[in-house]
Amino acid sequence: MNVLVVDREELSARILAKKLENWGYTPYTARNAYEAERILERESIRLVITELDLPDKTGTDLVNFVRAMGRPRYVYVMILTGVTETTQLLETLEAGADDLLRKPLNVFEMRLRIKGAKRMLNLEDELREGAGTDGTTGLVNLNSFSQFFRVIIAENRRMKTQGALMFVHVENYWAVREEHGFKASEHMMRALSAMFDEIVRTADLVTRLEDSAFGLCLQNTEWPTCRIVGEKIEARAKSTALVYEGADLRPRIRIETANFPDGDMSHEDILNQAPRFPFDGGDAITPTGDPIIAHAADAEPTAVQEPAAAPGENTSDASLDLLRRAGIDVESFGRLSEFEKGQVLKLARQLAGAEDAPPVS
Repeated sequence: MNVLVVDREELSARILAKKLENWGYTPYTARNAYEAERILERESIRLVITELDLPDKTGTDLVNFVRAMGRPRYVYVMILTGVTETTQLLETLEAGADDLLRKPLNVFEMRLRIKGAKRMLNLEDELREGAGTDGTTGLVNLNSFSQFFRVIIAENRRMKTQGALMFVHVENYWAVREEHGFKASEHMMRALSAMFDEIVRTADLVTRLEDSAFGLCLQNTEWPTCRIVGEKIEARAKSTALVYEGADLRPRIRIETANFPDGDMSHEDILNQAPRFPFDGGDAITPTGDPIIAHAADAEPTAVQEPAAAPGENTSDASLDLLRRAGIDVESFGRLSEFEKGQVLKLARQLAGAEDAPPVS
């Protein structure tokens, strides 16, 4: 847990920071409210321990700043003070301070108070995860998505259908957060999440998998069929120009996709370990680096032409007939890798099956 110590005395701040580090926390220090506010904007701070009397502002002012940030996760504020004036203390508590510690500090008491704060924050996190949505974007969070995905995998196995899980990584999320602060990086993620609503189908599910990544669950759409979705996301992201408090925020994304179900892999294994297909410049690429041809449904059907040369000794007559019926060039097929041939034959079966289906009366 990240803890911010705000104390005008540098030595006191360093001593307290060292104790926090020994207790397993990650400390940050500031000597005034201005430094503290910059750290709060940049880092994911969960606990603030601040003096009431600061050089530039009061501890009450800093509490007001924390509460006005509107962070999706709660920030616990603990006040250190030697002040005995009841009115001033009440003002600080009414501003949103959670606890008061009297000076001189009792280290044992402070450790117990911090443990109590951490228990409360952990409970808040559990309740937040249980609510099922990400606080910034309103999308389904990873915990809820994992439960949905388990059901989706089971349904796909039962129905013998395929789907694709698209991972959209925001490559410059942490750079934006470091340079412009937490609010700026979350503003960028909120804008991207709104973009997905205009691209995916109603039946598809969008989730925020982690701070810097989204997940798109595309049902009945396997790679490379979903390349059109990747193209749309890339085009929209490249054309997105965001400005936040004067900062130019242009998201840089990287897309990967995994098919599901994948053998006997569990939903968690597919999320974390399944082979992923990088998407680069409109092309699908296998994990070994081989390109995958575009889905035939993305292009207008063309007349079948007889091959000028033999398509390959390993292509059976049944496969050749299937390719011709599906309108796929046999000569081009013969130059594909084995992986690509398997993908094309799967597509050919779908296309040929659609042609053979009786018309709907």
